[in-house]
Amino acid sequence: MDEYMKLFGLGEKTGVNFPGEQAGLIPTPEWKEETFDEEWRLGNTYHTSIGQFGFLITPLQMLRAYAALANGGKLVTPTLVKGTKPTTTDLNLNQSYLDVVHEGMRMAVSVDGGTVRGLDLKYVSIAGKSGTAELGNDNEHVNSWVAGYWPYDKPKYAFILLMERAPRTNSLGASWVMRDVFDWMKENRPEYLGIEAEN
Repeated sequence: MDEYMKLFGLGEKTGVNFPGEQAGLIPTPEWKEETFDEEWRLGNTYHTSIGQFGFLITPLQMLRAYAALANGGKLVTPTLVKGTKPTTTDLNLNQSYLDVVHEGMRMAVSVDGGTVRGLDLKYVSIAGKSGTAELGNDNEHVNSWVAGYWPYDKPKYAFILLMERAPRTNSLGASWVMRDVFDWMKENRPEYLGIEAEN
């Protein structure tokens, strides 16, 4: 499993031209043995697959992975310097698998019961996925994530939003905050949404 996560750049530095980047961690049987002097169990695989049990990634790593899904499987090395051409690595992903992922991410936004229904907007077609990371032993706080891309039919932009340490009882998740960002863009930067400015 860690092989595929690392294929998408998770748990490794992205190479962004900014100091202090952290690599993160994808738990493995070797890591558990070295860290806890314990054998890897099947439950560790389950927990790691959903981002728990020592799983540490940065928002930039996750954004980069979602961008690779959106752009047909090219992992981009991000840059913060205008005019710098980013490098890309072709992941050679099977298009039929990508199609299933794209459809599922659109359904998470557009279908009743989808976890990202807050981003079902009339003025832009978005594909996305939400996530909630429980924090600490008592799980009183959570990190709420939402990531995705737009426009769905021909992706041009990827996004990620992370709300750290929100109370577990908070009903306002990251997708609703991201909706406010899209609403702001509609009014102030409609060109990024491919729509005409309203007068």
